[in-house]
Amino acid sequence: MVREAERALGAFVRNHPTDNDRRGRVAIVVLLIGLALTGVAIPVTIAVFSSNGDGTNFAGLLWGGAFLGVYGGVSNGLRALRRHGEVFVLREQGLVYRRTGETRVLPWTAIRGVVERGQDHALGRLMGWDVHLVIRPRDGGRLVLTGYTEDAARLSGVIRTAVAAAGTR
Repeated sequence: MVREAERALGAFVRNHPTDNDRRGRVAIVVLLIGLALTGVAIPVTIAVFSSNGDGTNFAGLLWGGAFLGVYGGVSNGLRALRRHGEVFVLREQGLVYRRTGETRVLPWTAIRGVVERGQDHALGRLMGWDVHLVIRPRDGGRLVLTGYTEDAARLSGVIRTAVAAAGTR
């Protein structure tokens, strides 16, 4: 059934696999940085509030970095664990999304909208944030294309153009 629906989308264009190993490595590094900042933030906070209160901005900065590191590490780690075998298959008339245990076949007309939230700068590219395309199918849910996917910027552009064209028909 899935193969038939996939063939109905026309000729195969290309596969875009996701580098889940890289996502997992980034998750571990970011989590370790967050935990290290937590380890530094605790005694700094104690020292700040034991004395006259000078340095609260510095303690707040440490806690902010610690929170971002722990949150980023855990969220990326969970995605790495849940998205084994993730691949976006581009076809002439739509997109096929696969990961272990799930396949979604989406003609361009079945996509309600897309929103690009990428942050294309040095840190963004390192963290896989350079591309962050949220794909909203008409039947509910969402798919997220990130910079961890091979040639994600190009695929994002193709998806945005095709969905916009399908919406004008």
